[in-house]
Amino acid sequence: MDHQALQEMVRRSGQMGVPVIIVGDEVIVGFDRPRLERLAVQHAGESTRPGGPRLGLRVRDAPGGGVEVGGVRAGSLGERLGVQAGDVIEAVSGQPVRTVADLERLTERLQTGQRLELTVRRQGRVTSLTALR
Repeated sequence: MDHQALQEMVRRSGQMGVPVIIVGDEVIVGFDRPRLERLAVQHAGESTRPGGPRLGLRVRDAPGGGVEVGGVRAGSLGERLGVQAGDVIEAVSGQPVRTVADLERLTERLQTGQRLELTVRRQGRVTSLTALR
């Protein structure tokens, strides 16, 4: 048992003896299925690796391929690129993106100062977004 994690949950939630789930900054006490499902969709595809997502995007695998953007963090590289909620990322610097795992793999390699190009489908049109990392 991770006693430090337990103490953190008690500190953040003020509760003991009930299920407590922390997702991002939200604390869920008990089993609130609608709220859990909403958070699962909002946070689908977010990196759990140290440092978090490199683009500052909430994403999920899109039906039919690509990665659908659910949200863009203010001040992030994704915002500088001009990515919008609802965009479907189809490629990173010319490399196809079919899943969130593809997007993570391709963006992990980025170096500071490197040019990044995303190919996105927005409202049925394909466009290219470019910025320096």
